[in-house]
Amino acid sequence: MVTEQDAPPGAIIPQRPPINVLRSSKEEEGPVKGEIWAVLRALAVLVGFIILVGWLIA
Repeated sequence: MVTEQDAPPGAIIPQRPPINVLRSSKEEEGPVKGEIWAVLRALAVLVGFIILVGWLIA
């Protein structure tokens, strides 16, 4: 790994976020539940559309 001392002048060294950042499990539940509902809603719309097209064709 290149350190700041080894890097040539003008080189941009990417800084990583600290690893030891603790996250609350409650913060993670919100987006996960939101994604599940978004996927279920999309599936419901897709299934409803397929049923509607099938009903119109029949």
